[in-house]
Amino acid sequence: MLYQVLSFPVFLNEIPFHYSSLPSRDLVFEISLKTPANSEWLREIQGAHRLVQTLLQGHLMGQYQLLDFLIWPEGLFVRLCLKETPSLGAFLGFLKERSIPSGESAKNYWDDELQWIKLVAPDNFAESSRSFLEKAEQVRGQVSRSFGFSPSLFFFYRDPRLNK
Repeated sequence: MLYQVLSFPVFLNEIPFHYSSLPSRDLVFEISLKTPANSEWLREIQGAHRLVQTLLQGHLMGQYQLLDFLIWPEGLFVRLCLKETPSLGAFLGFLKERSIPSGESAKNYWDDELQWIKLVAPDNFAESSRSFLEKAEQVRGQVSRSFGFSPSLFFFYRDPRLNK
């Protein structure tokens, strides 16, 4: 085989391709975690309050940006953007570790598998927001019918900047 070596420079012009309009750190995740069927911990004000504190602590520490979350006796539905937290697994580990009493096993408080996980594309953010609000209304109705009104049974948070 003969190879020919070119003695003159060859210039290639590659057209840049934009894979995403947002940096990867601004992608939105929708996550739903369920409690085990026999678990009562989110029906008690202490458990629900501990979960709210955990979510807000990570948000205030800059690990992630909470867009909105919903807590009810059967679980958690949250939308967030990761910031300082390196991965979704790290967020879930932080959440499970900090939201339960010290020395307890997460298996008694959270199902091992996520009920729902979705990466929201920037083009679908409005639809995701609408879907989240519909889910919040549906869950509120279910909680009211099943348990009556109790302030410890339903926590809803929405970043006020999303309403603009």
